[in-house]
Amino acid sequence: MKFTIAHASGDENRRVEMEMPEPVTLRQAFLASPLAVLYPWLDPDKHRMGIYGRLCSPDSEIHEGDRVEIYLPIERTAGEADDDDA
Repeated sequence: MKFTIAHASGDENRRVEMEMPEPVTLRQAFLASPLAVLYPWLDPDKHRMGIYGRLCSPDSEIHEGDRVEIYLPIERTAGEADDDDA
């Protein structure tokens, strides 16, 4: 099965074409990819992951042609958090 795995970190974007036998979970895809070596601080159990912008569990299975994405955490200051109450 062929799929893409992607991550953006600051000004750097990485996208890797992968091929693995089915079934494959998001976690397995990430751990088998070069992104796990390039970004060792990424943890599939702590960082959100998704397929085509839709959040998914790391244990979700991927399908032929999917784009697996690893997202950075959203960091907000206390002032930004207060804006939600308005």
